[in-house]
Amino acid sequence: MEQDTDKFILIPAKTGGGALLRHSQIAGGRANGSEGAIIYLECGPSVYTTATIPQIAGYLDAEIAEVRKG
Repeated sequence: MEQDTDKFILIPAKTGGGALLRHSQIAGGRANGSEGAIIYLECGPSVYTTATIPQIAGYLDAEIAEVRKG
């Protein structure tokens, strides 16, 4: 990933404050019930956040795919 697009993102953490991550460090994520989400990092640790997956997608400027019916 090019340096100019590898922005820092401040994700709200469950323990208060937040986690400052580089866009390129994020390997994936999943919902964590109604409590937010878990973000998996390439370097190993996970970040438990109060942000939802749609909120995280917004932080990353990601497009949300729409499910086609039928």
